[in-house]
Amino acid sequence: MPKQPATSAALLVLSAVLCVAVTGCGGGRASAESSASARGDGDSSAVAGGSAVSGESSGNGWALTTPGSVDGLARVQPSAAKMAKLTQALDQTTAELGITGSSVEAVYDDPSQGGYLVFAGLNGSGYDPSTLKRMAQVPDTRQDGTGDRITQDWQSTTAGDHGGRAGCQETMLQSGGLAALSSSCLWLTPTTFGLVTYYPNSASDHFLTNTPASVVAPLMRKVRDAVEQHAGS
Repeated sequence: MPKQPATSAALLVLSAVLCVAVTGCGGGRASAESSASARGDGDSSAVAGGSAVSGESSGNGWALTTPGSVDGLARVQPSAAKMAKLTQALDQTTAELGITGSSVEAVYDDPSQGGYLVFAGLNGSGYDPSTLKRMAQVPDTRQDGTGDRITQDWQSTTAGDHGGRAGCQETMLQSGGLAALSSSCLWLTPTTFGLVTYYPNSASDHFLTNTPASVVAPLMRKVRDAVEQHAGS
C-alpha cells in the first residue's frame, strides 16, 4: 500500500484535536445528525472555478490579529488547556508545511450555525505561498481503524483581496448510516498562514449544519478581512 502523504494526516489531526479542544465532541458524530445547509453567502463557484492565486505579491507585509468580533460573531475564550491543544494541533500542520512563526488563535461563537468558528494561524516571514499545494496531496478515502470511513478532497479557492494562495480541504466522515461534511479553508502569504473551520457547540440548541467548502471559503475571506492587517498599522 502506498504511504499516505503526511500533510493530509496532519490536517486531519488538526481537525480532530480542534474538535476536542473547542467542543469536547468525539469523532464528529454530533454534526452527523444534521443535513447540508449553506450559511447565507455560500459560494461554490469561488471554490471550484476561482484562481488559487490572487495578487500573490501583495501578500507582503500582512499580520494577523484577533479582533473581538468577526463577521458579527463575538469572540469567546476557551480554557487555557483547550487553547494549548489548539496550538499543538496547529503546530503539527505548520510543521508539515515547513513554516514557523508566532501562533495566533481565536474562537468565535455562531449561534445561528450551532457551532464555533475557529481561526488559527501564524505570523512570520519568508513563507512561499506555493507551498500550500502540498495540501492537495490527500488520499481520497481511508478507514480510521474504528469502522468510520473518511473521504477527503482538496479544492483551490480565491484568496481574496489580501493575496497569497488559498484552498479548502473537505472531509466527509461516515459512521454507519450517518455522515457529516466539514471543511477547513487555509491561506498562505509571505508573512501569514491562516486556517478557518467550524466545530459544533454541544451547548447549542441547534445542530451544526454540514459545512462544505462552498460555505467556509467565502467565510474564510471575510475572516481574513477582519483578522489580517497591514504590518505596523
